[in-house]
Amino acid sequence: MRRKIPVWFLVLVSVMLVRATPVQTAAPHYGVLLRADTTTLATTTTTTATTTTETDFQLTLHLDLPSNTCTPTVAPDKNGWVPASQCDALYLYYPSFKAAIAAAVIFGILTMVHFVQTTIYQAGFTWVVLMGVSWETVGYGVRALSARNQQNDTDATVTQMLILLAPLWVNAFDYMVLARMIHFFVPERRIGIFKPSLLAKIFVLLDFGSFIVQMIGGFMATGTSAQQMNGIHIYMGGIGIQQFFIVCFLVLAVQFHRLMLQLDRAGQLVGEKQNWRRLLYALYGSLLAITVRIIYRLIEFSAGYSASNPIPYHEWYMYVFDAIPMALAIILWNVVPPGSVLRGTDAKMPSSGIGKFLCCNGCSCCGGCCCRTCRKRNKGKKDMQRLPDDDVFGDDVPLRVYDPSSYRDIGYTPRR
Repeated sequence: MRRKIPVWFLVLVSVMLVRATPVQTAAPHYGVLLRADTTTLATTTTTTATTTTETDFQLTLHLDLPSNTCTPTVAPDKNGWVPASQCDALYLYYPSFKAAIAAAVIFGILTMVHFVQTTIYQAGFTWVVLMGVSWETVGYGVRALSARNQQNDTDATVTQMLILLAPLWVNAFDYMVLARMIHFFVPERRIGIFKPSLLAKIFVLLDFGSFIVQMIGGFMATGTSAQQMNGIHIYMGGIGIQQFFIVCFLVLAVQFHRLMLQLDRAGQLVGEKQNWRRLLYALYGSLLAITVRIIYRLIEFSAGYSASNPIPYHEWYMYVFDAIPMALAIILWNVVPPGSVLRGTDAKMPSSGIGKFLCCNGCSCCGGCCCRTCRKRNKGKKDMQRLPDDDVFGDDVPLRVYDPSSYRDIGYTPRR
């Protein structure tokens, strides 16, 4: 015998099915809701003649965006420190305020010494190493501030970027020093097919490309957890490229060393040109210190942040294998300042064109007003005026017989 199923039973089953449907959280989905009270999904209207069911449906869009799932369970201390296991931890260790202050003071002293030596020897090209040591000073100074406010993302990002990128300035300075040494000491002023200006241009531009790659990786490494590993891999690629360029550069430095030994044995080096050894040895020492620092960073990032890799969880690794090598690389140029050896007319190396290119093309918004070369080129043109196209002179008539042109400067007096 077939029994008639009540309408209210069908409505109740429909409500249970709708409430049991799983909700998507990764993408928007459509739901079915009534226009009336949200707790009532159907309304039944009974008339005197027949019994019917009227259900008003309203199509609404639910956008369930991923919310911040970070729920700290440990309150930060007075310096903002929380254990590394917490989601809001910016450091995997407790950063030392005193160590950061000490590093900032040391690099600050080196900055002042380099500035004084640059002024005394009038070596303008040393601004490159000044940039490197200044970035180290500011980087560790901001790190000291971050040690007192460990929940500040901006301080942590700034200190990490400056410390990671500052060695590239010192590396570029090493390239420039060897190029000037070739121009100063070698009579032919070239090594193989490389002239000093071309050598400096090539390696500085390669160093700049490595700078861009490392900067992109450094910024990504400070992002979300999903971006950190990609950023670390990009940064590792950047410092790997930097080390490859250093090895290629060392090949040229060794070739220069052999050539200088030949010139020394031949007695062609006299006066100040006999001081090539201390400059070259300082160059070797600086590149070696940078290489130690690169190897440390490669080991640190290649092993990841697992428990088997103790480097990211201890701060002293960074000071021993990053801060100290970079301080040594900079101190070597304080002990042997290039400006004290590369002096005289032979020290004036022709421009590589990098500064002119960057200045003239980079200052297009201001018409090259900040570029000395562009200012000199435009200085003689500001008082010149263009003659009209219809101002035609005869072939046999001297120019002086014509009346002064209305386009000529007012202060100009022609000679008759």
